[in-house]
Amino acid sequence: MSDATDHLLFAQDSTEQWRARVEKDLKGKSYEDHLLWKSAEGFTIESWQNSLPTPLAQLTNLEEPWKIVEPIYEKDAQKANEEALAALNQGIEAIWFFKGFLGAAAEVALRGIDTGIAPAFVQGGNCIDPYRELLRVKGDTDFSKAGNLLLNGKRLRNRGAGLIDEVAFLLAQGLGTGKTNGFDAPILFHTGVGNAFLSEIAKVRALRWLWTSILRKEGKEPRNPMILASNLTITNAKNDEHSNILRATSSAMSAVLGGAQFVMVEPWDLPWKESNNFSKRISRNIQNLLKEEGRLDKNLNQADGAYLIEHLTTTIAEKAWERVQEIEAAGGFTAYAKSGELRRNLETSGKALVEAYENGERNLLGVNKYPPSTVVPETPRRSTEYALLPAVIDLPLHLQSVNA
Repeated sequence: MSDATDHLLFAQDSTEQWRARVEKDLKGKSYEDHLLWKSAEGFTIESWQNSLPTPLAQLTNLEEPWKIVEPIYEKDAQKANEEALAALNQGIEAIWFFKGFLGAAAEVALRGIDTGIAPAFVQGGNCIDPYRELLRVKGDTDFSKAGNLLLNGKRLRNRGAGLIDEVAFLLAQGLGTGKTNGFDAPILFHTGVGNAFLSEIAKVRALRWLWTSILRKEGKEPRNPMILASNLTITNAKNDEHSNILRATSSAMSAVLGGAQFVMVEPWDLPWKESNNFSKRISRNIQNLLKEEGRLDKNLNQADGAYLIEHLTTTIAEKAWERVQEIEAAGGFTAYAKSGELRRNLETSGKALVEAYENGERNLLGVNKYPPSTVVPETPRRSTEYALLPAVIDLPLHLQSVNA
């Protein structure tokens, strides 16, 4: 920089000089209470950073923007196809069918969709969850069917897993899948994204970094994992229901900034209402707005180099990898689940999560903080039973019953 612009440079403080100035400005208030990042996962990081961490996440650059995914819940193939085609005319770029259409039904559901442009995932069809039967009925893993292999972390988040454990469980499943089917097999990592905005960004980045490192170690070309990120809905409350839209927006932004290839926003009122055009449209337009007005698709690696996010990424990755090693030492994810240790882990973390909301360490707006003047009964969630997992956590219903 030339001498003519030297006057524009800020004087650089050392960490010690900066902290002394901040402590003076706090006027006796606790530095630890105000300037230390205390994560729900049990780690603490300085909120102010003036350097990059060591090691620094080595991420493979993203090559194209994320695709906006529309969830389709319709069980009739013809109606599901009509919903999908309508969504594709409203800014949607990929489809997720929750119904496992097979054979002729799959042909009907996919009719008119150019899957080379707009990928269409059929859960249980061309997208197979190899660990589902293991967890549901203590069965065996099934890697024999063709299609994308779906590794479901959101299922575990819904039952109490924190974001560090979710990364670890996904990677442990990925290692088991790779050892069985080879590390070139098409794997889709499904992650649930909550509202700890910066931590969730870092979590997606940590998952990308660690999976790329695994591929490199296996002698494969390092590439980003295929990640489908969708908003966690276990905090969606019927009371003050439109706050759920804000939660979904936060989740979508974390997923985008973290580098997920596919982002799906499930409607905020799904647990207590039939699927309806209004909530689907608003949920869809959260992402349309991020692209069309926020222009977040114009810079594909937005979080790279941000000091705090880089530190969070490194911390989450290190702690997640420690958990992966523990699971591998126990025989891998399948053995870990069959032993009952996975369920015990989720029960412990789920209990801690609920207690954090009960004692006010965490807030659920409209339920345990700033409730509306008129409170309506929460609706119990529908939950599929899994023999090797605890039940889905129903935070709004639980907190309402506690506070009643």
